[in-house]
Parts: sequence; structure tokens; C-alpha cells
Amino acid sequence: MSAFVVDKAHINLMINAGLFSHDPLTWYHGDKHHKLEHSNTDEVGQMLLDECIKSVSYRYGDSEVTNLPGRADAEYIVPFKHKLAYNIPAVVVLKQIHCYQYQSCEHPDWEASEAYAYCKALEGRLIRNLPGYEEAPWGWEKWPEENLQRII
Repeated sequence: MSAFVVDKAHINLMINAGLFSHDPLTWYHGDKHHKLEHSNTDEVGQMLLDECIKSVSYRYGDSEVTNLPGRADAEYIVPFKHKLAYNIPAVVVLKQIHCYQYQSCEHPDWEASEAYAYCKALEGRLIRNLPGYEEAPWGWEKWPEENLQRII
């Protein structure tokens, strides 16, 4: 599968997922603590979009930034503007994070990027909010026989 620049709607979904919770999404990059707030959504969205563009540009070498795989109209070159949207189910957002990471991991600095740190923080928050997560055991010794189910 080839890499492509994700649509701004994709970035918007990842920003909105970080906003829709009890407390602001926070992440660390380098020595700096970041927090997603309504006042910095455009900046964070642009950071995510720029990282994806950097990755796809790296993957395709000398491609002009307006000719990268993605939307045919290259709308990704217009600055990102956040738009509030409805809350999306966590499982859908998790899949979109994984799609974004796949598109954005083509260059060697991906795992050191702020976008990577944002994705990991958002992914962790979504997983912790999945139904049944809080009730699941912390640590594992033995599953009660009555709860055993065949996995395969």
C-alpha cells in the first residue's frame, strides 16, 4: 500500500477526539508538556498535517508538494482550520489514528516527532475509555473458569 496525505477531515477528527473528554489531552514531546485546548486546535492540526506531508514527501522523494498522493486538489497546502464536529466512536478514531500513523511514518524522524507523541497520547486515552476497561483486572493470575471462552 502506498502512502498518501490524509484529508483535513481526518486531522479534524483526531483533534475533536482529543477535545471531547473531561480533561484536556496532554502529551510530551522532547522536554515540553503540551495540552490541547480550543485556543490551539489550528496549530495542533497544522502540526499533524505537516508531519503527514513531510512523511509522504520523504516517501516519494522529489515529488512537488502539490503533487503528493492524497486529494486531487491538494487542499492540504491551505493552512489547517479546525472545525468542531460530532463525537465519533472510539473504535473509529483508533482506526483513523492507525491510518494516520501509517501515512506519517515514512521518514526516519517519525518516532521523535510531536505528531507521534500526540497520536500515542490520544490512542492511550481512547483505549482507557473503552467500555469495560475500568472494570478489567489490573494484573493477571487466573481467569475464573466460568468466564473462559474460546478465543480462536
